[in-house]
Amino acid sequence: MVVILMAIIQRRELDPVLGMRWLLVYGRRKTGKTFYIREMGHYSKYFVVTRGRSLVDIESGEELTISEFTRLLPYMIQSGRVVVDEFHRLDEPFFSLLQGLSGRGELTLITSTRHYFRRFIGENSPLLGLFHLQEVELVDPRDAVTYVAGLGIKGKILLELACLVQEPWLAQTVETMKEKTFEVLGAVLRDYVPSLTGEIFTEEDKELSQRYFAILEAVASGKRTSGEIASELFSRGLIEKNYPGAVSQYLETLVDMGLLERMILYGKRRKGYHYRHVSPVVDFAFYMNSKYGFFETGLPGRSLSQHLREKMPLYMETFFERFLARQYGLQPVKIALPELEVDIALRKHKHLSLVGEVKWKTRLTKKELKSVEDKLTGLDAERRFLIVPDRSLLPREPEDINVLDWRNFVELSGV
Repeated sequence: MVVILMAIIQRRELDPVLGMRWLLVYGRRKTGKTFYIREMGHYSKYFVVTRGRSLVDIESGEELTISEFTRLLPYMIQSGRVVVDEFHRLDEPFFSLLQGLSGRGELTLITSTRHYFRRFIGENSPLLGLFHLQEVELVDPRDAVTYVAGLGIKGKILLELACLVQEPWLAQTVETMKEKTFEVLGAVLRDYVPSLTGEIFTEEDKELSQRYFAILEAVASGKRTSGEIASELFSRGLIEKNYPGAVSQYLETLVDMGLLERMILYGKRRKGYHYRHVSPVVDFAFYMNSKYGFFETGLPGRSLSQHLREKMPLYMETFFERFLARQYGLQPVKIALPELEVDIALRKHKHLSLVGEVKWKTRLTKKELKSVEDKLTGLDAERRFLIVPDRSLLPREPEDINVLDWRNFVELSGV
């Protein structure tokens, strides 16, 4: 018998909190919450709540009703940690019981609905303050780099695969296919992304309507402001009036679900936002669907691989932005100044702290390097970075700018 062991992506946000006596873990579906806690946590009982509102013990297969479970829970948590996955599917009297137990024993709750989580810990919730709260987002870019480097991969492809495994459900594909991941990704995305999106809406008790779907396509196609998105939906006949307010609630919902994120437009007097997909993988799938009807017809593997490679420089900009934001504890913003577009802009206390340009290519000319120098040195920021796959491609060392390549990111990740 051959046993195949999958490598586990270490999660630096989860490791320190797994031992908290009462822990509540939340986040979008398929971010690796359940897998990591089951593989890395210590517990005596692990229950999954079904959509039919029964509780299944994953070790024994025993199925309990809510009344049976609530009767046994006070005794179970005294003899070891109890994990309740998808706990949001429960209701009273479970929540009253939690309030009565008030931190006794060890208990971990997991939910895949961000909407329910906010209601659970809202101002009027009697359970507020009982749990240590931990959000699980996409894999931290530093952990993604560590994981891919551990597979023995180096160079430009290391960072590109790390960008992909921010979605942890792609880890097995990357682990198996390594450098050939781009060639097989199409078949994975065509079926998985629509299912994933549908599951997220189901857990949030929302209907995946044409408007939501169109917004996800519009953002993937480069529509970044509420005005641009509204114009796209109006042109499709999905909204009656062409103005930003017509899509604001839909955008708010998609941000709340963890499918979109919004960045503050830096440099504008009036507050505004720049929207984008949280996941580069989901972004790419919706981009391909908007252009080629990908979810219905698919595309040949070679063609899809070529399209993904063309989009990778954009996705790498976001990857490095997140990496440096986590590394230095800064907030990403989108600069909204005339005739100035910067790949990475991070601020602290409303002031620019770090700016960077990403040149994800195999050769950089002297003219391009001079343009980067002029752009970054003209900005008042403490740190300036030029990011390239390998510093050997530079025609010379830039002035007053630090250069980062794949080796630096491996080092910064703590490998």
